[in-house]
Amino acid sequence: MLSISKPIYIYLQRPDSGEWVTVGRYKADKPGEGFFKYAPSYIDAGLAWAIDPRNLAFLPGMDVPAPRYQGLHDVLRDACPDAWGQALLRREHNLPEEAPPLQYLLKAGNIDRWGALAVGSGAKPPDAKVNTPGLPQLSEVVEELAALAERRPTIRAKIRARLVQTASVGGARPKATVAGDNGQFWLVKPEIATDVANIPLLEHVAQQWGAASGLNFATTVFHPATGGRNAVRVLRFDRTGRQRHMCVSAASLLQAEYPGLLQTDRWSYPRLAEELRLAGAPVEDRIELFGRMMFNAVCGNDDDHVRNHAIVYNADERRWRLAPAFDVVPNPVETPVRLHMQLSQGRFDISRVAALADAHRFGFASVTEAATYLDDLLARITAGFDEVAHWLDQDWKNVLHERLSRNVVVLSGRQELNGR
Repeated sequence: MLSISKPIYIYLQRPDSGEWVTVGRYKADKPGEGFFKYAPSYIDAGLAWAIDPRNLAFLPGMDVPAPRYQGLHDVLRDACPDAWGQALLRREHNLPEEAPPLQYLLKAGNIDRWGALAVGSGAKPPDAKVNTPGLPQLSEVVEELAALAERRPTIRAKIRARLVQTASVGGARPKATVAGDNGQFWLVKPEIATDVANIPLLEHVAQQWGAASGLNFATTVFHPATGGRNAVRVLRFDRTGRQRHMCVSAASLLQAEYPGLLQTDRWSYPRLAEELRLAGAPVEDRIELFGRMMFNAVCGNDDDHVRNHAIVYNADERRWRLAPAFDVVPNPVETPVRLHMQLSQGRFDISRVAALADAHRFGFASVTEAATYLDDLLARITAGFDEVAHWLDQDWKNVLHERLSRNVVVLSGRQELNGR
């Protein structure tokens, strides 16, 4: 297990000016034991943005221990790659399968990290090169990503090297960042050989479907057979041009180590709604979260785990907001009867009773108000499907329409009434 004696400096791109500042330092004197402290220079400059409102509130002068991730703080774990990036770094640096998260934080580059943090060994913040945009050659990136995923030889050496250098973005599927027009940055995710369905298309349809239902879903673009593979392009919400935005995952907010210990009591939409309130997000964000929970239930996205939700700092409003929905993909194999996160205390099952049991925690004044919202949302989701169904072949159109119809009956309560 890795032990370091020299501090690791944590840098933040200021949400107001875009200037990079040293926000604090991380120190690990013993294996599995780490501490974060806000930098004196950060305090002296009158800056007070907390990089994690739940676990690292702005407390000047305090060494805050890390209780999870083998001594790495939650928000720093957020800045690490997940399964895909970790696999690339293990190959590149010959890391063991059991390498601690700190290894990945140090080995991953700053160019492509999620959120507004960077790390380094110097007390001064990094220069502008950390803002280098991703690759614009979409088809070539898709082709090389597929080759990487399937452990095939390099096709284009420069692109392969670039993909390894930018292995910081989270998620399990192969992906890379591409710079688009107007300073936008997009995640590109290709179809891979082991997919049991056209996953990029299913993700695009689900994201478009959620938006058509009146929910805040990340923008996507579908690319058929790009670089020989279908691919989906997803707009990054943690970037606006060269400005990076502070982000914190729901895993961090819920203090739920993921992947890791199976703390299912912490995988909870109502608890996440409470954390949104404590972080200062407005009530409409809690209601939006309720809507996404219901959309996941209807479309059958049971991969709604705690790393597939996040908050992002809005500099104009000077507060944290629920990030747009991302990684929403209907289960391609079967119609789920439960979600990954609790709909209400102790209830993972997709049912109207489970959905409404903790309605007050989402900001509704009463169960009646929540039920009215739910019924209206189900109508919008039904209408939204008609707007996106043209993307699907007839088989998948039938599968998702049948799933939609079944779950609307379940969540509208008609199933319970018919059973009496």
